[in-house]
Amino acid sequence: MTASGEGKEPGLGWFATGPLLAVAGTVLGTALASQRWADCAHGMDAPTRTGFVMIMPFAWIGMTLLLGLFQTILVAVLPDQTEPEVKWVALFVAACVLTLLYSFGMGSPDMTPDGSCVR
Repeated sequence: MTASGEGKEPGLGWFATGPLLAVAGTVLGTALASQRWADCAHGMDAPTRTGFVMIMPFAWIGMTLLLGLFQTILVAVLPDQTEPEVKWVALFVAACVLTLLYSFGMGSPDMTPDGSCVR
């Protein structure tokens, strides 16, 4: 809030945060999914992790678009007097939720009793 009591429009830093959080979420989500596949000799856990690497740009674009939409909705819906910290926390929580959805959406192998995995 400014000294005159009026709300301040969000700047470039606010809207640049969405893509940056999307990068962090994509990398973290890929690392979490890759860890689940580490013991499986099938699927996307090849030594080069090509499957994971190839999907990362698409995941980043999707997360960036969704976080950008969320940021725009926050600016439009919340009153100007809303504390900036509330908006930042809401954006961070949204990024965490998208990261978990991405990570769990990559699936995990089904382990059989003999130690092998199937997918």
